[in-house]
Amino acid sequence: MSDAALIARRTAYAPEGRQERFIVPLLRDAIADALARHAPPAGSRVLDAGCGEQPLRAELERSGLKYHSLDLQQNAAGTVEHIGALDTELPQEMQRESFPLIVCTEVLEHVAHWDRSFANIASLLTRGGRVIVTSPFVYPLHEEPHDYRRPTPYAIRDAATAHGLKVIEERRLGDSWDVLGTVLSATWTFPVDARLGSRLRAAIARRAHAWLWRALDTGSLRSRVELRGPWFLSTLAVLERV
Repeated sequence: MSDAALIARRTAYAPEGRQERFIVPLLRDAIADALARHAPPAGSRVLDAGCGEQPLRAELERSGLKYHSLDLQQNAAGTVEHIGALDTELPQEMQRESFPLIVCTEVLEHVAHWDRSFANIASLLTRGGRVIVTSPFVYPLHEEPHDYRRPTPYAIRDAATAHGLKVIEERRLGDSWDVLGTVLSATWTFPVDARLGSRLRAAIARRAHAWLWRALDTGSLRSRVELRGPWFLSTLAVLERV
C-alpha cells in the first residue's frame, strides 16, 4: 500500500453501515480488552501503526500513554506524526526499539509486502514489547485496490515467528452468525431474467433475505438457534518481541 490515493478512514469504532454491523463492535470490544490487559505503564510510548483518523488515540491517551502515529498519508485533522508505509523504508526520524506497545488494527490486509511490515514492527518494539494486531478473515473487499489478503491465524503466527515475535494471545472474533450477517449485508437478490417464474422466485428470496437480516440484526435468531461452523470474522493477536 505504498502509493494509495487518499482514502477515507474511520474516526471511531462504530459501524458505518450494514456491512460493518457485526465486525466493528467485535473489534471495538476486543481491542479495548487487549489494551486493558497488555498496555505498558502510564508514561510509556505507544505507536499507532496505520493510524488513519486515529480512532484509538483518545483511549490510549486516557490510559496515560504517550501517543505516536504512523500512516501512509496525512489524515483530515493533520495529526499523523510520521508519514510512511509500513512495508517500505520507515521514516528516518523514527527511533528503533523505542515502543513498548504498538497497535496495528485492520491494517495488515492492506499491506502488500507482509514480510517487510513484520520486520519493521519488530524493529520498532523494545525487548519484551508487544504489538496488538487485528486483520479480517471473512470480509468484503474494501479500500480497493489496496486490499491484498485475508490471513488465517496461522499466517499471522508464521510471519510473527519469522521476525522474533511470539504469539502470547490469539482470538478469533465472531462466529458463523456474524459471518452470515456480514455476507447478507453485502449481497443483493435479482431475477436472472424477465420471466414470471424468475421474478417470483427472486421476490421470495428477497423477502427471506430481509427477514434473515432483521433476525440477525436484532439477535432474535441467535438467542434461539446455534449455528456451528469454522467461520469467524477477524483475528486478534498479541505478539511479544523476544
